[in-house]
Amino acid sequence: STSGGDGGRDAADRIERLHGYVVRGEVTAAPALIARGLVEGTTWEELHADLASLGDDDDDGGGGGDDDADLSSAARWLLRRPSHGGCFIAAVLDARGTFRLRTDTLGRCPVLMRDFGGGVWILGSTPGGDAPHVRDGWRCHHPRHVLAVDPIAGDLDPTCTVRGDARSRSRATRRLPLIPPNVEPCTSGTDALLAFRGPAFKPDVGRIDPANESEGVLTVGDDPDWDDGMDAASDRLARGLVAAVHHVATHHRCTHTRPLGVLFSGGVDSTALLAVAVRIGIPTVAATAGWTGEGAKEPLDISPARNAALTLGARFELEEVSEIREVIDALRALHRVVHGMDVVKAGVALPVFFAARALARSGCAAALAGGGSEEVMCGYARHSARPRDAQNLGLSGLRSLHHRDLQRDSAATTTFGVPAYQPFLSGFIAEFAQNLPTRLKLKPGDVEKRVLRVALEGPLLRVPRSLTRRPKLAAQYGSRFNVALQKLGKVLGLGARGVSSDAVAACETLPDDFSFERRPDGGMVHGVAIVPPPPPPAWALLYTSGHNSAATYHTSVLQRRRCACVVPFSPTDDEATMTCEADEDAAFLRRCASRFARVAARRRLNARRSSPRRTSACVSA
Repeated sequence: STSGGDGGRDAADRIERLHGYVVRGEVTAAPALIARGLVEGTTWEELHADLASLGDDDDDGGGGGDDDADLSSAARWLLRRPSHGGCFIAAVLDARGTFRLRTDTLGRCPVLMRDFGGGVWILGSTPGGDAPHVRDGWRCHHPRHVLAVDPIAGDLDPTCTVRGDARSRSRATRRLPLIPPNVEPCTSGTDALLAFRGPAFKPDVGRIDPANESEGVLTVGDDPDWDDGMDAASDRLARGLVAAVHHVATHHRCTHTRPLGVLFSGGVDSTALLAVAVRIGIPTVAATAGWTGEGAKEPLDISPARNAALTLGARFELEEVSEIREVIDALRALHRVVHGMDVVKAGVALPVFFAARALARSGCAAALAGGGSEEVMCGYARHSARPRDAQNLGLSGLRSLHHRDLQRDSAATTTFGVPAYQPFLSGFIAEFAQNLPTRLKLKPGDVEKRVLRVALEGPLLRVPRSLTRRPKLAAQYGSRFNVALQKLGKVLGLGARGVSSDAVAACETLPDDFSFERRPDGGMVHGVAIVPPPPPPAWALLYTSGHNSAATYHTSVLQRRRCACVVPFSPTDDEATMTCEADEDAAFLRRCASRFARVAARRRLNARRSSPRRTSACVSA
């Protein structure tokens, strides 16, 4: 809160108007460091001492260099400290009363912000207060920007260090780096953890599952250059995993009464985290969630996860969800805390939500998740399809990871008071893994995340091969919560197919006393659930006449993401000097775009004539 804009009321009076918030204390000394979470390569005490050594805040740029002449010392400090990764929120209150905030650069500890008026701003990992819904003015803070709140006007600037001095365009960008700088794990420390803490795993007994054996060998064989450096890389990766997991466990002081949890699916990522935690002697609980409703098959994750936990010697918790009412209650809770909630996020958030509930019931202090491994380890199919572009594709995924995955997972787990951590995004692993040659992470047409599997089977960890070769399976399919969402559409009276997105949206406003009673003819007694309108159009479809453009448009409509406009490829008048070949291509694309528009108009007209109740939906589409 700031001092201006409220007719002289103090901060406590203003905060009391916001139900759900309690004033814990007041910060008066400056400069002050307000922080939460863990940092890598340093401690909060060292960071506070470094901040205090700056003395009084100034705006003359002293000591900051010419490039930072327009920034205060507090802003300059936040751009360089904390210098490594972690999962944290750090804020500085300077001598002028200006409040500046940043998070870790990948957004592992997300921040949402909302203006409540009267000079009152709320910033936190999850929404709350009078308007607890994320759509009610809440927006995500960009993790690579520094945010500032002016003490006089009460204005919030979410990019206070980005624009810089308007007189010098060369100094107009001061974003934080995407990937945190590398932190080398201590070799002697990791050796000590592996030698004196936990037991070694037993080798595979009997024949390996043919489904896992079909992945083939991890080495290339006839091409020794393809495996050059694999031993050193896998050893370094294993040590990085040990350091990252141990850092989280020591930060939360995990014990047998407050164990460390793992969001466990039985895949290679979660298996790596569980194996490392058990191997270094951390009390660990592995939790798996799945949809086991009436008529549903057993989720594909349950049996491999149970067997893997048993083999590794970890406690296993299974959260079976069999009632559709539980799914509705979970979606209602997730709508309140997940930013940009849609059917795609719901499919992944549900298994995380229920697994976190199991971990909270077991008293876990924190949870480990495999987020980020697909990006830094080349785990997606697009990496295998385009190995030459795999590094750039990974960087592209990391740039959007904070609003696509991390905020969703953080909100789903902190609902039960269990913070989530992603060791693959820590400073011990992220930069090292991202910079590894693609050939060490991919074996074309065969194995993805190759170096990770070699590290698990290597001499440091010795994880049985039967646990490291399971093929990749998305969370919503392995847990069968995609089936639960399809059933939800039927239960809400929305139809049998293609209504999962509407069903997820309807749970946002579904009353608590909603009845599922049906008439003898199969219809709903109360009618169908009310589906709220989709969010305002915020997308532009770049239409190139190919099948990918059509698939993108169709998918966006199914996911309730309306396009504000369709942008065809067409040259302007200034491009009359294009070559003949380019002119022919442009003319072809213009004709395709025009035909697309005519077909869409015809379909809207036919739909209006044949089904009046779908007219508004067709027009909006």
